Amino acid sequence: MKEKIIKLENGEELKMREPNVRVLKNATNKSEKEMEQTINMIATLTNKQESEIEDLNLKDFKALQDALKDFLVEAGVIA
Repeated sequence: MKEKIIKLENGEELKMREPNVRVLKNATNKSEKEMEQTINMIATLTNKQESEIEDLNLKDFKALQDALKDFLVEAGVIA
């Protein structure tokens, strides 16, 4: 399984693993809101709590969003 390493502004490095069908299914079952789905998937894929993701600054959150998007584009799930 592929991983991406995202370096946060505080110097912490988060490993994000590649999402699978279960991660996508659980996120879409949990909420219809895209932001909540994104937070859920990022938390799951980085082994963090959703509250930890919500507490990130916007620049770090954007870096995690971009990493997730790269995985989803590569898999052909989104364009």
